[in-house]
Amino acid sequence: MSSWNNLITATLQAVKAHGVKRTFWQILTVDTPKVGTLVGKDQFGNEYYENRQDMMGRDRWVLYDKWNYDATQVPPEWHQWLSRFTDDIPSEKTIPKPFYTTTSVENFTGSSGAFKTYSTVKPKISAWEPESRR
Repeated sequence: MSSWNNLITATLQAVKAHGVKRTFWQILTVDTPKVGTLVGKDQFGNEYYENRQDMMGRDRWVLYDKWNYDATQVPPEWHQWLSRFTDDIPSEKTIPKPFYTTTSVENFTGSSGAFKTYSTVKPKISAWEPESRR
């Protein structure tokens, strides 16, 4: 019974902090309504939150901007922060980028933007087509 009380209390706190629409979005994407402070946003539009009163390992989370979210939509510098490799919030000062790195790109596998292979070589074997005598 206490788990239901905790769920109802967390939902009411989230509605009070974020509103009904944002709380409903959290329930659909994170499965739990959470309340925390907005720490930052990345180039994909994802929002990163932190709540120090929550238990360790569940006190940092991301709200993805897209409905079909994927873990590849989190840039490496924010992945460091989410996984607690560092406590520094990613910025140009805290995490300098080497000259050889590229910008972070999400994985498009399974979407319309996925790479599709095609052949530019003429086939060496042609399929047999029967002749009709009509």
